[in-house]
Amino acid sequence: MTFLSRLFLSLFLAGPGLGWAASSEKGFLEGKLVVTAPARPPEEAPAGSSSYGSDSMYQASPSPLPEEIVVYLVKVKGNWPPPKAHAKLDQKFTKFTRRVVPVLVGTTVDFKNNDPVYHNVFSNSDLNEFDLGRRKKGETVSKRMNKVEIPVPVYCEIHRKMKSNLLVLQNPFFTVVKPNGTFKLQGIPPGTYTLAAWHDHWEPVRAKVTVTKGKTTKVDLTLDKVQ
Repeated sequence: MTFLSRLFLSLFLAGPGLGWAASSEKGFLEGKLVVTAPARPPEEAPAGSSSYGSDSMYQASPSPLPEEIVVYLVKVKGNWPPPKAHAKLDQKFTKFTRRVVPVLVGTTVDFKNNDPVYHNVFSNSDLNEFDLGRRKKGETVSKRMNKVEIPVPVYCEIHRKMKSNLLVLQNPFFTVVKPNGTFKLQGIPPGTYTLAAWHDHWEPVRAKVTVTKGKTTKVDLTLDKVQ
């Protein structure tokens, strides 16, 4: 096999973000995320029609947002360029459409107003503070998340109960898991890391893990306390 052929084959085998090494040079993490702590209290129905519209609008609202927990590696050495595609966190039925959105640092997040009223998007975070102003239905504004920070709380200054969280992460080895669901992270450079699980209702947890070349490391995490 010629040098160019070997080079082409190595590029073909390398997955996204895995650099020049073939996938056999990387490791895998998988496990289950167990939740034993009490669940979040049921959401209250929106009250009145002063800030939104008629009560009939709320009757068409979807069920409460599903709980989502972010499982991620705290720090991985390497150069991790952000994706060109934007992350999205919309506003609909006077809610943010997700409770938590994990993004790689440097990612741009789009915020679209899908409601027939004005919304605002702002954060009073320490490292990624912003205020994108008020927008009417159909308008989208964007913000690039430039600093690693967990979490970046996001609010609407018009509707005080609206809240979501951005997790701006240092590396792309993260995923979103439902309570008592399974997770898998792949393409990880071999080494010892801190694996974390974050949620805004349950107390976050961390565990030391060692990733071995070409093998799968199994580790379970348990959320057993409420914040």
